[in-house]
Amino acid sequence: MLKIGEIIHKNKERKDERKKKVKVYDSFIPSYIPPAPPMPRPTKSILDKKVDEFIDWYFKNMVKGNYTDIGEYQFPKEMRDLIEKIAVWYELRYPSYEINRLMPGIGQEQINVDDIMFKNNSYINGLVDENSDAKELEWSEFYNTNTFIKSLPCEERFYFARPKYQDIVYLNGTRFMNTHLHLTGNGTVEKAELVTEYTKGIIKDEELQGKKIKEVVELFKEREIQLPKDNGLEKAIKYYNNWKYQREEMLNCAMYRIIERGGTRIGPRRAFLFAKEFKRNIDIPMKYAVDRSDPGLRIFMNEYLKAGGSKDLECYVDYFSSLKRESELETVTIQELILTNNNNALTFYTPEETELHQKIATVLANSNQYKEGEKEKIFQKRLERKIEESKKRLG
Repeated sequence: MLKIGEIIHKNKERKDERKKKVKVYDSFIPSYIPPAPPMPRPTKSILDKKVDEFIDWYFKNMVKGNYTDIGEYQFPKEMRDLIEKIAVWYELRYPSYEINRLMPGIGQEQINVDDIMFKNNSYINGLVDENSDAKELEWSEFYNTNTFIKSLPCEERFYFARPKYQDIVYLNGTRFMNTHLHLTGNGTVEKAELVTEYTKGIIKDEELQGKKIKEVVELFKEREIQLPKDNGLEKAIKYYNNWKYQREEMLNCAMYRIIERGGTRIGPRRAFLFAKEFKRNIDIPMKYAVDRSDPGLRIFMNEYLKAGGSKDLECYVDYFSSLKRESELETVTIQELILTNNNNALTFYTPEETELHQKIATVLANSNQYKEGEKEKIFQKRLERKIEESKKRLG
């Protein structure tokens, strides 16, 4: 048997051995573990950048300084959300299969949105009889723009209001607070008060009646009358212009999001409908629509041209399959696409063009027949004249 002293000594040796092993293991563990490299942020598209630029402008010009510090950071997000809501509404109004039915592209599903929403809607069928006029409703008209805007909460509906000048604009809110203009909504002066006194008769009140507020400011400068600093006239003009730009660009950004959300073929076509309805630039959806494999591209181009588009418009080629910068993207004009002969998607004619070609062919054929008939008459007259001349000589 081991003595107590030997047992203690053995236990000590085992502990020392374990400590050595731990130190060996520790030597393989680095003292500093570098953090994992950050995931690369996805490259933003051209259209997404345009939305970001508008939100930045909106914050600087319409939000900053007009609300509390807390409120300033919230409102830009709400504008972005509203833009997205408009895009989603248009997607619900015109589902992809409805877009393909209106402007053929990828291929048509045998689905009609009017049937789904009305004719085959069990809720409606339970309320009306088979011959009810409700069965003839059109979804795009039922869920129209006015209905959508009216369904929005007040703070969002507010952004759709057209810009309007306030009724009264004061030249200066302090010293000359009584000098003011009465304006119509579009900025025409209905009446001016105390301008004569302020300008010492250089500009008279009645002289301003019927002028635009911009013309009034120009008249002050022309006659070398200095306007007060931060005067109400120029403030009113700036606010009106900013509000107008805000409304227009909000709708443009909604169109950009419709293009992006819909993708290669559906996005530009849906945005084209949006552009026509909201009087946007129809060049924009066409510019991003060139997918050379799209069998409906020629029809889409024809719709664009019939709506007043230009054959000289430069379009991005395969925009959705590229993350290049705008300056690096390949471009092609509508005219070049029409004249392309090595692409089956572009070599056929649209129904309108086929009908036009047939008319031209008919006119040409009739014209050739007319020319042949005229030739025969001319030949016959010449022959008759020669016969008469021969008779005279023989006589």
